[in-house]
Amino acid sequence: MRTLALILFCLCIPLSVVHADGVPKYKRSYFGGWVDSDGDCQNTRHELLQELSTSILSFTNNTCRVLTGKWLDPYTGRTFRNSADVDIDHLVPLYWAWQHGAYDWSRDKRVRFANEPRNLFAVQRSVNREKSASGPLKWLPPNIAFRCSYVVRFERIVKIYDLRLNQAEFNGFQDLKDHYC
Repeated sequence: MRTLALILFCLCIPLSVVHADGVPKYKRSYFGGWVDSDGDCQNTRHELLQELSTSILSFTNNTCRVLTGKWLDPYTGRTFRNSADVDIDHLVPLYWAWQHGAYDWSRDKRVRFANEPRNLFAVQRSVNREKSASGPLKWLPPNIAFRCSYVVRFERIVKIYDLRLNQAEFNGFQDLKDHYC
């Protein structure tokens, strides 16, 4: 128990919020927020909106926030022009990652993960909220043509970040790839 307490102390997670399964209680704040890594006043969300837009962008007066552009949502296949209509989705949701080992990471690694461009998509807000913290065994994009890419990319992020899958999840991912790829 002392070792567990020391580990949790080092992770800045109070011992009182550890679940019976040994996974500390999740808080979104453990992953930080969108960062402005290059100091140009544009955080990860707005940097990604710029990168993903296929048309001319418009910005706020201070150029810190993207207002309009053109984004193709791979989850739905729909196109959006107003940045307020899209969320930046974590392909591998933060809570899902937490449950699969991110609780063991340093805060720096969690913040990096939360801002990892390979794990982020501009998607329709309502679809992102429908997906919530689900992985591919509980939710798949409505755009059937994107399902193979979704599952493969999800699995790639899991491997890159050494997240842990149990055997049933591993088998489920394989079944999804066999079906959609």
